[in-house]
Amino acid sequence: MGESMKKCRRLARAVVVATAAQLAASNFALAATCATPAEKAAIDARVLQSELMVAALTCGENARYNAFVQKFQPELVSFGNTLRSYFSRAYGRRGETQLNRFVTRLANGATIRRTRYTMPQYCTSAVNLFNNVLAVDATGLRDYVGQTPFVQSSGIEGCPVQASREAAD
Repeated sequence: MGESMKKCRRLARAVVVATAAQLAASNFALAATCATPAEKAAIDARVLQSELMVAALTCGENARYNAFVQKFQPELVSFGNTLRSYFSRAYGRRGETQLNRFVTRLANGATIRRTRYTMPQYCTSAVNLFNNVLAVDATGLRDYVGQTPFVQSSGIEGCPVQASREAAD
């Protein structure tokens, strides 16, 4: 392996480490405001959507991603409104900026998770994920999103039951 290839790999590792450190710091900042059950579902849906978007771009599964968006459009719109409300509640006037950072962080996290697998492994897994989510009833996305293995990557915790009732009041 040539010296330039080694330098390239070292640089790539450094970028991944720096991004992971940034993600960890962002997770700490986001954990300060818990999410109500509706907000947590919206957050989890955004995590899933980011995973699917990266999978579509990486594996050429644009048609499946478009089918996901079309099938669940009403719920995705509702989740988007709820997500904006959460970030407004959590960050006030900085809510939109923080939401944009959050969405970017999710996409970066999905990309980093992708690098843990060979391309064939990742794309096989991505196709399975698309098949699973597209098999969900058109009104069942809210129940499905909390069951995906990467939802914890949001860094935002749901409120304890009593706290979520108070936040809803």
